[in-house]
Amino acid sequence: MIPRRRLTLDMADLADWLRAPFTSPAAAAAEVSAFEREFAQAIGVPHAVAVASGRDALCLIIDGLGLKAGDEIVIPAYTLGELLPLLSERGLVLVPADIDPATYNMTVESVRKAITPRTRAILALHLLGVPCDIAGLCGLGLPVIEDCAHAPGATVDGRPVGSFGVAALFSLEANKALSAFGGGVMTTRDDALAAKVRSALEGRPRREWPAMKKMLLKWVEEMMVRSPLYAVAARLMFGGDRAGRFEQFYRQANNRVRPKVAFSGMQARMGRRRLKGIAARQARLEPLWEKLARALPPGFEAQQRTHCGAPVFYNFVARFRGDLNQFRKRALAQGLDVGIFGEVMDDTARMLGHEGCPRSAEVYRQAVLLPLYDGMTEARLDWVIDRLRGIAASVQEQR
Repeated sequence: MIPRRRLTLDMADLADWLRAPFTSPAAAAAEVSAFEREFAQAIGVPHAVAVASGRDALCLIIDGLGLKAGDEIVIPAYTLGELLPLLSERGLVLVPADIDPATYNMTVESVRKAITPRTRAILALHLLGVPCDIAGLCGLGLPVIEDCAHAPGATVDGRPVGSFGVAALFSLEANKALSAFGGGVMTTRDDALAAKVRSALEGRPRREWPAMKKMLLKWVEEMMVRSPLYAVAARLMFGGDRAGRFEQFYRQANNRVRPKVAFSGMQARMGRRRLKGIAARQARLEPLWEKLARALPPGFEAQQRTHCGAPVFYNFVARFRGDLNQFRKRALAQGLDVGIFGEVMDDTARMLGHEGCPRSAEVYRQAVLLPLYDGMTEARLDWVIDRLRGIAASVQEQR
C-alpha cells in the first residue's frame, strides 16, 4: 500500500531524542532562543516566539490583539475545521470568505464582501504551501493574521510569507514542511504584541518529555505505515463510511498530545536543523510535484500554485470530477491510499451554516489528497501515476 503521506525518519532526530533527557533547563532555553533568532531572520521580522503549537500561536495572537467577544473575524471558507472552536470559544463571530477554486485560497474580492463595520481582523491562509494574495489582503485596511502552518519557505515577490501581516502563525507538527514533532511559532513586527505573547508564556513549564513522547508515538505510527499491515489497516480505516469517524478520532488523539508547555530544547534543535534544509527539501520535491501534475489523467485538475508567489511543498491535492467514494474504493483495492472530503480540508462555511461560499463547497466535494512525500522515488511515483490512470478511467466509465 502506498500511503498518502509519510514522515521522514531522520537519525539526527533520534540523536536529539536520546540527548533530550540530559538537557538542562538553561541549555534548553539557550537552544530555544537561538531557534527564535534564526527563525525571525529567515522570515525577515524582528520577533519570532516559539510556542506549544500553531493553534496556540493563533490564540496568543488573538488575545494579544485584544479581540473580544462580538468582534467579527473573516476566515477562509476552506480550512481546518478544528480552528473554529478555538476562535468561537472566545466569543468571536466567524465570517467565512469564499475561495478561488483553482488555488483553494480566499480572494481579496471575497474577503471584501465579507467585511462589515464589526470586522476586526482577517485570518489569511496560505493553503497547502501556496501563497494567497497577501499583499492585496493587507491593503484592505484591517489587521491580517497570516496562517503559515503549511507554508514556511514560501515567498511573495521574494519576501517570505509570515512577514506581511500584523502577525503570523507557523506549525511544526510532524507532517509539516518544518517539523519539530510539535510546537509552533508566532512571528510579528509589532514590539508590543511580541511582548504580550512572551508575557502570556511566562510560567509555562519547560519539559522535554512531552515532545519526546510525541516523537516516539509518531515513529511508531510511521513504522506501521511502512509495514505490510498498513494495506489491511487502510482498508479497515478508510473503507465505506468509516473514514470520517477515523479522521475525527485521529485528530482528537493528536489534540491530546498538544500540551501547553514551553517549547523544548529538543524541538529547538530539530527546528534549527530543518530550517536550514527547507530550500533543499523544496528542490527535491518540486520536480516530483510537477511530474505528477503533468501526468494526471483526464478528470483531474491540480492546484494552481504560482498565482501569487513561490510555493513550498506541503501535500499534493487535485480536484477530481467524478465519484470520490468510488475513486477511493478502487484506489484502496489497487494499493493506493488517498484522502477525500474532510481528510483534505473542511468546508468551514458549511460547518458555520453559511450558504454563501459555493466555490468552497465545490472544492470540498472534489479535492483528493494523492501520495507524494519527502523520500518518494521516481519509480514509486511512476507506479502511483500508472495506478491513477487506471482507477480514474474505471470510475469515469462507470458514469
